[in-house]
Amino acid sequence: RKCQNFFMKPQKTYSIEEPKMEAKNIDSGLLHMDQKQDVLFQKIFGGLMTCIRKNLASEGKRGEIFHSALTNTLNSFQEVASKENKKGEDLQIYLPSMRRMAHKCPFTPVRDTITKYLKKRQLLDSSVDDKPSYFVPKNRVVPITPKDEDLRHMFEDIFVTRSRFSNLDQILGWHPSYLEAFTITTEFLMHEEGELSLYYRNYVGILSSSVHGCEYLVSLQESEFIFNHGDPAWLQGIHETPKKIQRLMPFIRLLAHRPWLLTSRDIEELVGSVDSWTIPELVQIVAIVSLFTPLCGLVFGMGIVPEIDMAKPIRLCKKQLEIKWDSETREEVQKNSSNLKKMLGASQKIKGEEGIHKASAVDICTTLGGNNRSNKSVYPRYTGEKHDRYRDFSLKNEKLHRRQDYGWRSHAYGLMTRFYQGYSPLLNQEFDVIYNLTYKKLSKTNNVDTGPFRRAVWYYVHRLYGIENDDYNYACINKYLNRRVKTFIKKCACYPQDITRYDYEIFGYDFTDDEKCHVAILVFEARRQAILVYSLKALGKYMNSK
Repeated sequence: RKCQNFFMKPQKTYSIEEPKMEAKNIDSGLLHMDQKQDVLFQKIFGGLMTCIRKNLASEGKRGEIFHSALTNTLNSFQEVASKENKKGEDLQIYLPSMRRMAHKCPFTPVRDTITKYLKKRQLLDSSVDDKPSYFVPKNRVVPITPKDEDLRHMFEDIFVTRSRFSNLDQILGWHPSYLEAFTITTEFLMHEEGELSLYYRNYVGILSSSVHGCEYLVSLQESEFIFNHGDPAWLQGIHETPKKIQRLMPFIRLLAHRPWLLTSRDIEELVGSVDSWTIPELVQIVAIVSLFTPLCGLVFGMGIVPEIDMAKPIRLCKKQLEIKWDSETREEVQKNSSNLKKMLGASQKIKGEEGIHKASAVDICTTLGGNNRSNKSVYPRYTGEKHDRYRDFSLKNEKLHRRQDYGWRSHAYGLMTRFYQGYSPLLNQEFDVIYNLTYKKLSKTNNVDTGPFRRAVWYYVHRLYGIENDDYNYACINKYLNRRVKTFIKKCACYPQDITRYDYEIFGYDFTDDEKCHVAILVFEARRQAILVYSLKALGKYMNSK
């Protein structure tokens, strides 16, 4: 209920007498602060954030008093630090986050004032590259302060609520209606009412992101975990956590790589033993795992760059080398794009064509993700030294799951609503937004019905995870998705850590960056739905057996 009008509701204001709450809302990227430094930071910056929140309610005064408020804040910071005989040393603790705000705050006066403050004290790092993606040039991304007033207000509201406007948020700015739905659902899941405490939610997010070695998401959730008063010892490794959390890791790995193998026995191990999880808690855990494991594909697929105050992941940085197109590849891609537009223009004819209709005959690019890939974990403290990888759904050993037997809308939605009221309609709205989102264009061609292509992406991901829809003609997948496109989709859905700039640029069609982002979002949401279907189906079987 609180999230239904997330971008319309007045934000709660906090006074500086509420230090713990203010620290959470000011910045979740500051991991290393002792209690005295924490209180100092809250007292100084608390007034600024309260000022911003109050002004959100007044459309005509947005930004008018931020400049003076921030100037006074920064001066007071230096003054208080001097009185504490720290000689400004506290500033070094907050410097990374101040540098981030100088580049990534949607409020122009805030950016300008912090930049001026840092320049005056020779603390501004001119070498910082604030591009949000390794794959997309900065001039092709939505600016941090967009010209569109509604989008600018959305960016501002996200910053005020999270005290961070992330690079992922900026990339999703290409698709405002989806960004709004995604933000509402995520805020509800991670910060609103639920059975799990906030730091438990963050830790499940850490474990879920670590199975794909996604440094970006792990870093964000680790900082959130600390600010939600989680035990820092847990970040040393999963072995420092309670046994019930340690039992989650095999469950998360199964959902991430082969959710079709999940059974009611796996559920019983988590809810039917001593010191176990309750069913409502497990439902929220499933919701978090189904968010973060597929989200790794979106982060890697769009080459999201860590924010300025985050550690730079070495592995991802190696993938930003310039890609040189040869004439043969360019000609192939242009020819593919021309053919796709012609097929979409005549898409109504495919309904009457004879051909492959069953999901079992779809080419799923089985040569990807071979055994020569390293199984070494990026986060052994969470996943162990070696971890599983996705394995192709084997039609010889497994039976395809029919969506008509157990689907999201017909079955899983109701079960989730029973134990996690309020989340299901928000998530369902998010699915609807991305499934139906279209701009009626393809590359530079307008008035194109992209529905058949979008549906092909969605059902191809479901096929990769063993789900079949009797109402869909699977001939469309091989028709609309060439092998290069399938390679990108399968890596996003199954091996996100293996995505390279080559995969992004040599896409198979001459799509624009926002269209490639649209494809990556479709992959993320389709995989998310598949995880929910398998996990809630297993939970339902467990409950029926009891």
